Amino acid sequence: MTDTKQGGKGRPTPKRSEKVAARKKPLVAPKGPRGRAAAASSRAERAELRRTMREAMRSGEEKYYPPIAAGPERAVVRDAVDARRSLGWIAISGWLVGMGLTLTPVKALQMAGSLVFPLVVVVLVLDSVLAAKAVGRALDKHFPNGTEAKRKSLTWYGIARNTQFRRQRLPRPRVERGAEV
Repeated sequence: MTDTKQGGKGRPTPKRSEKVAARKKPLVAPKGPRGRAAAASSRAERAELRRTMREAMRSGEEKYYPPIAAGPERAVVRDAVDARRSLGWIAISGWLVGMGLTLTPVKALQMAGSLVFPLVVVVLVLDSVLAAKAVGRALDKHFPNGTEAKRKSLTWYGIARNTQFRRQRLPRPRVERGAEV
């Protein structure tokens, strides 16, 4: 009995390994002048974007803020934190004093330095709780129907800003201490 089937594909069935190899693409840009030039221009664009964002944070130009600082909710959080008189920044100074005391050769100063650390933690926790409450009040006042951003992330943003030295905060504070938000 002979095969009466007409036609065929006219080529052998490809091996699975050949099909898999054909699908694979390199994870990195191709080497060579075109790949290097594209990578360099991409790197330059990203660097320019970061520079623009840094300048915007310093100058207060909200249009170019990075996503972590952009939006009306975050502006309210910044203003609420910047308006309050805080002890959070003392934690950094207290930690440095504690480190200095523990590194001295005098045993009494070392013990005093080791007592500074728990005190710094207590001050930091209490001040963070007060900052979180201030942020919550400001958000309730300005956004009575809720916010688009998650409240928890806004609160943590405020707490993180609260523990920074006022002069080093970016974006720069827009309100004076003690101002009504």
